[in-house]
Amino acid sequence: MPRLVPFALAAGLSSAVLHLSTEWSLLGALFFALAAPLPLFAVGLGLGLTAAVVAAVTATTAVGFAAGWPRAGLYAVTDAVLVVGVVRFALLNRPTTDGGMEWYPPGLMLAWLTLYGAAAFVGLALMLGSGEQGLEASLASFLDGFRQALAGAGQDNPAAERVLATLKRVIPSLVVGWWIIIMAVNAVLAQKLLVRTGHSLRPSPDLAAVAPPAWLLAVAVAAAAVALVGSGWLGFVATNGALILCVPYLLTGLAVVHAISGRWNGRLAILIAMYLLLLLFGWLLIVVAGLGMVEHWAGLRQRFAGPGSRNERNE
Repeated sequence: MPRLVPFALAAGLSSAVLHLSTEWSLLGALFFALAAPLPLFAVGLGLGLTAAVVAAVTATTAVGFAAGWPRAGLYAVTDAVLVVGVVRFALLNRPTTDGGMEWYPPGLMLAWLTLYGAAAFVGLALMLGSGEQGLEASLASFLDGFRQALAGAGQDNPAAERVLATLKRVIPSLVVGWWIIIMAVNAVLAQKLLVRTGHSLRPSPDLAAVAPPAWLLAVAVAAAAVALVGSGWLGFVATNGALILCVPYLLTGLAVVHAISGRWNGRLAILIAMYLLLLLFGWLLIVVAGLGMVEHWAGLRQRFAGPGSRNERNE
């Protein structure tokens, strides 16, 4: 315990500084704040759950004193609690019959992370309600400000109007989905750093074999069904909830593409072109997520990528 305290305190303070960098510079808002979970993940995956808890409490307290307790609450919900939860799952293991060790599947960790994000969104929507002060109305009012700015600048564009209309319906899922991906990337980076320095408490999972559990797809389909028949506030919540639950399948779809393209000539150029197209045409993300769902039944990685490919559900 005494050995881990200095590292945990340092990690917590580092995370707080990274989180608060949004207050000081645009660069902080665009880059440094995204790495705020990284020190927490590093100390948790390297020194254990107790170290992660100490670091998370330290960081939350530091944010509270520096920027106020509402900001500390936001940090706790979006960073600290999530890191502690992921670290707890990541370090779970049990012995196997052949004398080895089985670790908690990363696909399940991704599923719980996604459910947390979906639950946080639904909780916020319920807390704010469906009236003029509700989440949907507030986001619509915020985006209408951009429409008025464009009109004031003489740039009335039908395409921009369509984009803003779509964003009004789905922007919560974009924000939460981006946040889920950022958290996952920080966890992966922390694990890679610890493995390289020889301080990791668990082996690195095979990310190309990650597969969400079957029950997550059932929950996503149920949310999509409610979105199709629902309207108004219920339709808004169900639509965004369903899209949030599709994030693990988006990542699975990308893993499928990477696995299948392993034998292609010019693979790097093809992958770069694919990611550029995803950035330019956001609707293609739905296609990739659909590919990830198909992988759930079809086993595309094993079928097309060759015998060396794996899927964690089949291990």
